[in-house]
Amino acid sequence: MAYLLQKIVNQDIKLFYFLNRRIKCRLLDWLMPLVTHLGGAIFTIAFGGLLFFLGEQNLKQVGSEIILSVLISGTVVQVIKRIINRNRPYKILKEVNLTKASFRNYSFPSGHTTAIFSLAVTVGFNFPNFILISQSLAVLVGLSRAYLGVHYPSDIVSGAAIGIYFSNLIHGAI
Repeated sequence: MAYLLQKIVNQDIKLFYFLNRRIKCRLLDWLMPLVTHLGGAIFTIAFGGLLFFLGEQNLKQVGSEIILSVLISGTVVQVIKRIINRNRPYKILKEVNLTKASFRNYSFPSGHTTAIFSLAVTVGFNFPNFILISQSLAVLVGLSRAYLGVHYPSDIVSGAAIGIYFSNLIHGAI
């Protein structure tokens, strides 16, 4: 079992280095710091809030789903981060491309990825014509987290799963 776990960790690190170092280029150096903010609390809550406060009844419903999904999934992420206590890759690995290292909390799971997937899946449920755009942006935000050196791929996949789960849960409950 320990062998299998070590193999998974090694693959996680290998994929991290691919996303963080191998695909590095000037265009992504410019784009990824911008894209990553789409998964931040300010953007995701503000997007839901705009729909809720400025929209007609249908948009108010979507806005409330986004806000609830982002807040509940974000709370779960913060609890998991404190239980797992996984250090960010730039604190452990050598030669990590990093844009800024001012993160206080832990790596697992990715909160930005959770929030953007909560938003993207909710948008997809309610506006099927925008599903490809919203989920492509969500994937790009997730990838940006490794590109910027702050999350392992397993953090990103776990964050996406949590966001997807809670957006499904909230959409089915409202």
